[in-house]
Amino acid sequence: MFDETFRVCFADTPFGVALHQRIRYQVFCLDKGFEDPSAFSTAQETDAWDDQSAHFIVQNKDTRQWVAATRLVLPKRGRPLPVDSMGVFDRHRLEKPNLRVGEISRFCIINNRSQVEVNSQLHPEPNSLEAWGIGSIGKKQQFEITLGMIRAAGIYALKRDIDFCIMLITDAFARMLRTLGVKLHQAGPATDHRGMRTAYLVDMRESVVSMAKKSSAVRDLFKRSKHAYVRISSVSTDDTIDYVSEFAPDHSLFNETIFRETVLLPAEDDSDLRSSVGT
Repeated sequence: MFDETFRVCFADTPFGVALHQRIRYQVFCLDKGFEDPSAFSTAQETDAWDDQSAHFIVQNKDTRQWVAATRLVLPKRGRPLPVDSMGVFDRHRLEKPNLRVGEISRFCIINNRSQVEVNSQLHPEPNSLEAWGIGSIGKKQQFEITLGMIRAAGIYALKRDIDFCIMLITDAFARMLRTLGVKLHQAGPATDHRGMRTAYLVDMRESVVSMAKKSSAVRDLFKRSKHAYVRISSVSTDDTIDYVSEFAPDHSLFNETIFRETVLLPAEDDSDLRSSVGT
């Protein structure tokens, strides 16, 4: 299970944000070629929304290596989300025009195809993945990682009264999310951005309920919502810490009906996700 091997860290330090950007550089600039590497002299992919975002990084607890990242762009008065600036989010589809919406973006995983350097020198190159402590994971673990990052971003959003998030994603990623039980509502036309992508609005509460009913493995993951993420500053001083650091376990969110009753109910029809997530 995810929590036995990995933990999601909320980047609340400059190093954490820089690490997040280094992972993005590896995936979006080097591995996928979505961005021009020469535009980022420090080997950190940045943009105008980083100072408006909560950054999450996944750590392998066994190897202490960082293997994945995503972010939640927070709603801020007077500042559009990335999808707004691209004109691909039709806000007229919202039931309430002033609804607070966050954006989950920069979803990236360092997989085994990535050029992870193997350097036995005492002092590795400053910008190498080895120097940053970045590692990779196999294809079988990517499903778990995806679940863990969705849980982290979702719990973080719900705690801040952000009930809806927008995602601009490919059809393939949309199919994976639907398999997990995420409820996607189209919120704009398909657009050509690094391939064809569509903006989908996600009701976080609706999706948590749907995902919990999808399989016992997914439901168990959300039953451990207090383990959704931990501050990276806490991990730097105590690498055994493994729970949501700024909220006590009895925080009101964990006692809401959505978690206390719906998530704890037996799944009506468990799918074969159990074996996929548990491996």
